[in-house]
Amino acid sequence: MSDPRSRLIPRESIITSRLLVLQSKRLMLDAIERRLDSWNTPDVKRRFEELRGETEAAQDRYRRAILEWGSTEDIDYWVMAYSRLIDKGNVIVKRMREANLALPPAERYQVSADIEVMEHLVEDWTGSLRKSMAAAVA
Repeated sequence: MSDPRSRLIPRESIITSRLLVLQSKRLMLDAIERRLDSWNTPDVKRRFEELRGETEAAQDRYRRAILEWGSTEDIDYWVMAYSRLIDKGNVIVKRMREANLALPPAERYQVSADIEVMEHLVEDWTGSLRKSMAAAVA
């Protein structure tokens, strides 16, 4: 049975709306960043930090919309999928490195090897992302 949400709003409209919000946030962030260069006040800094957080949230919502509503036939889907995978992989590597410091030396060696394997996976995903992005612009 199909998702009832898909009958109410076309998938492309959801993705496009998220993209428009993201683009608007980026434009506002760019404008406030230019203002920060000339008016370096606490209020402008605060607004810049707020907009940076809002822009990151808008980016995340756009990525999620692509992954939830996008077609696997679309190259943007794969770019977002690999980007998300790389982000998650980097978080895992960071957490493994932090946890590894608390381990006894004998166990550190094994975890270090696991970290290296994870880093290679992230590198492979990054390579696949680059290929997908190159295909998107070609």
